[in-house]
Amino acid sequence: MPPAGSSQYFDLGPLQPLLDAGFTLLTPNLRLARRIKAEWDRRQIEQGMQSWEPVAVSAIDHWLQERWQQMSAAADRPCSRRLLSALEQGELWRQVIDEDGRQYANHNLLRVEAAIELAQQARENLLRAQVPMSSPAVIDEFRFDADPATFLRWFQAFNDKLAEANCLTLADCVVELSGLRGAKSGPLALVDFDDISPLYRAAVVALASSVEEVTSGRGDAAVLARSFPDRRAELSAVASWAAAEFQRDPNCRLGIILADMHSDRADLEYLLRRSFDCLGENYTSLPVNFSTGITLDRAPVVRDALRMLAAGGRSMRMGDVLGLLQTRFSPRTEECGDLLVKLLQQLFSDGSEKISTGRLRLLAANVALGDEQGLAVAKSLMAVNAMRLPGKRCLPSTWVGLFCEALECFAWPGRGPLDSLEFQQVENWYAVLETFAGFDALSAELDYNAALSLLQRCCQASISQPQTADSGIQVLGPLEGAGLQFEQVWLCGLQGSRWPAAARPNPFIPMVLQRRHAMPHSSAEREWQYASTLMRQYTSGCQQLTASYSRQIDGVPELPSPLLKGLQLLPEDAPAEINPLWIHAQSRAARALFVDEQAPAVKAAGRSATRGGSGILQAQANCPFRAFSTRRLLAEPLDDYREGLSAAERGSLLHDALYALWGELGDSAALQAMNASILQETVNRAVEAAVEAAHDSMKQRVGLHCIDLECARLVSLLQQWLQFEQSREPFRVVARELPIEFQLGGLTLSLRVDRIDELADGSRLVIDYKSGRSSLSSWLGARPSQPQLPLYGITGEVDGLAFAQVRARDCKMIGVGQVAGVPGVQEDIARAVKRYSAQQDWPGLVAEWRSNLQRLASEFVSGNAEVDPLPGACTFCGLQALCRIDHPVQEQV
Repeated sequence: MPPAGSSQYFDLGPLQPLLDAGFTLLTPNLRLARRIKAEWDRRQIEQGMQSWEPVAVSAIDHWLQERWQQMSAAADRPCSRRLLSALEQGELWRQVIDEDGRQYANHNLLRVEAAIELAQQARENLLRAQVPMSSPAVIDEFRFDADPATFLRWFQAFNDKLAEANCLTLADCVVELSGLRGAKSGPLALVDFDDISPLYRAAVVALASSVEEVTSGRGDAAVLARSFPDRRAELSAVASWAAAEFQRDPNCRLGIILADMHSDRADLEYLLRRSFDCLGENYTSLPVNFSTGITLDRAPVVRDALRMLAAGGRSMRMGDVLGLLQTRFSPRTEECGDLLVKLLQQLFSDGSEKISTGRLRLLAANVALGDEQGLAVAKSLMAVNAMRLPGKRCLPSTWVGLFCEALECFAWPGRGPLDSLEFQQVENWYAVLETFAGFDALSAELDYNAALSLLQRCCQASISQPQTADSGIQVLGPLEGAGLQFEQVWLCGLQGSRWPAAARPNPFIPMVLQRRHAMPHSSAEREWQYASTLMRQYTSGCQQLTASYSRQIDGVPELPSPLLKGLQLLPEDAPAEINPLWIHAQSRAARALFVDEQAPAVKAAGRSATRGGSGILQAQANCPFRAFSTRRLLAEPLDDYREGLSAAERGSLLHDALYALWGELGDSAALQAMNASILQETVNRAVEAAVEAAHDSMKQRVGLHCIDLECARLVSLLQQWLQFEQSREPFRVVARELPIEFQLGGLTLSLRVDRIDELADGSRLVIDYKSGRSSLSSWLGARPSQPQLPLYGITGEVDGLAFAQVRARDCKMIGVGQVAGVPGVQEDIARAVKRYSAQQDWPGLVAEWRSNLQRLASEFVSGNAEVDPLPGACTFCGLQALCRIDHPVQEQV
């Protein structure tokens, strides 16, 4: 092992004799090759050399590709075939699968992208394992199952397309190299290979005069095993450990290996930044190097460029619209004022996850507030629309120019200076455009959506890795950590369910064939061997290895990896120690605790602005702060996206249908007199009237099929409801949607009664339609959660109140009053309300309602804004970020 405190990540000692003998070193990955080169250069500098021969080291894929290019360029082996990138191969697979799907209707792919990836992996696995695909016996094995048989067609079609385009893949190059004779290039050393495929081994043997396999690590680290309650606690402990070790020795060499880099990288980066106090002004000072970056489409400057291009299409997702309107990479979208807020409210009121770009342009140009009208971004939207991009079909290289012109409409990437990382990402963007233009050789003319999708995939295939100075702390994936040397290594995520990983055989290759050739992920034994080999490499490359796992992942209990068997697990139930830097930063923050639950009273002159219906008192009863926020601050949460009709929209259609139905029936006598066919026609007309009255925007959003389904549901529901109504004593509907306005506690309340029935004895029953489950308890108590019916009860001469629960297979009335012969309406007042009230008769109950509702109105007017929700009131409130009920302030820190 190198001495502690050394800056080297690789010990060249075991390899020096091979280098002296003229061997070329081959590594399994580019990272290890770079480390060997960096160590070689460091040694030459230490020896005082001014110039030196570069070390002969290369990643095996790069070396084989160079050998193929050399052989192809040789005079005796002319070749004009083009080597395809992994992304280009994917597009060729896409064409093969699409054409096969049109030709054969016996399969439907739910996830085309996954099928492309699996097909690409399957072909490479077959070539690397040197499976003779032309053998009749092998072909027969593929035909035994539907998925392999389908892939066999794809495989042959892909090979035909390669030949037609005069292209080949890297695996095809290696196949050719493995068959060469007399093309020796000197001795080779395979460094720290945990596994090498038969194809690559054959190619190396064919090209080298001799081959040696060496392992660089010579140590045998002490292994500590630790367990944590959950993933967050485990990553927090890692971050605190790294910060403490760095504070002890800034020149330390630490390796953090994440078994699941994809899931854990972002969380670990945040925790490391917190531990190193690099979340604010010191953001770029984090002394940690991550082996993997982010895909270019997730880089903010590129992500927003793709959103701008999406604005040139016919529709956009709401998430992209929000990002576009607030991006800082266009001078026309830096507005954050009231106009933008109003536009967002209009956009969200539609409830659709997608919006047409035509509507977006219209709203952005016409949104008005006072004397202000229109957002500056509307000019960009109009300009890109004038290009008529959706109507064009072009080759990828032509689309590049159009994409750049569309971005100029938004003045991307803005006027402000780009930081170093953003500048690199813009350079990567232009490199991706060059890659995109190269698809002319594989693609026909594309329409706008297809071109934009291909560009998106190109960005997803490009990794944005900041060009930063090397750091003493390295965060690595499982493969990248093999072969490097550190003082200490922490290996995270050694749950038994993930390390070794479960077998994931490729569904396109017969299982027996995968196991026969020991293909990647083909069996549990293969995964065990793979994980064990990596573990040995980790322990041989450091002085101390800490292996940890989480005892629970996503609520599921986990056991330690079998590779930790025999080690004593050190439980870490106590919270991880907070880094001193974080404590210091917190101690400097000034805190003040101020509880203010009393807003200014509503002035008499301003009470007209707070006019409303029962919603004011309902909000005050459920939570005074909610009433203050929504009615006086007008702080309404934005509507959620929804597929199809929302519950409110379905309820509105039901109300309108019942309004039309009883407008035609009038009373129970007419209902009883109708035969089944006439009643059916009446119900149909009522439903048609309700749909006709619905907003056109709603019908356009959900589509005709959804409306037809809702009509069928409403017809069935109304038929069930009328069966209940037929069981009642005679009655006459005397009012529908009756408006009522009255004063209460200084408020002017406007109500609308769904329906009032007059019974045979002259008593009157107020009915409120409900499509959900209803309960009498919601009217009772000092703070009735649904006070609308009690409000109706105190406004005039009413003898009973009832919810009409119009619900499939559960139609009934729920109410109370001094009325007889109405199923579900209780006449025994004392018994009906005994759990919530001591009242014995109807007049007493009405008087109690009047008192409680008067108090709620007075509290609202006086400014009571206490955060005091009823049970369940927070579920659909949406104001938690304002009231902070889930984040109580601690008085002592």
